[in-house]
Amino acid sequence: MKRMYLPLSALGLAFLTLSGIAVLAPLWAQTGRCGEEYDRINRALAGFDILAVAPPGAVPRGERTASCDTDDYFASIGLSYRPDRRHDSLQEVETFYRSAALRHGWKIVPAEDSPNGEECVIKEVAGDPVNLSVWFPPDAAGDYDVSVSTWPC
Repeated sequence: MKRMYLPLSALGLAFLTLSGIAVLAPLWAQTGRCGEEYDRINRALAGFDILAVAPPGAVPRGERTASCDTDDYFASIGLSYRPDRRHDSLQEVETFYRSAALRHGWKIVPAEDSPNGEECVIKEVAGDPVNLSVWFPPDAAGDYDVSVSTWPC
């Protein structure tokens, strides 16, 4: 009977290959799921890019940002703006974006589980909502952020 031996390097290569697959498979899945969420946001922005409009005098601060929560696969695409001093109140900025969104097919719905009657501005994409958010981060020296996300309203 003839014995066959696998060289140690072949076993090592097999181990590394299987280990690599085990590590990379979740990353590929994550990239795919986040990519699907970004695609949904981009479909909502097609035809009218709410992130590209701003109140009079507001100027973009930097580039668009994109983030994806890899636990729940909620994604967000946003842009920061520096408002003009004449139009820098939260209410004016929110009203501007809400009005612009409503003129372009977005709608207002009650926020889920909100005891205060809060509302969300959403757009349905293939039956799933994306929502518009405008806020003034406390550490942003007057700048505001506008984003569209797949986070629940």
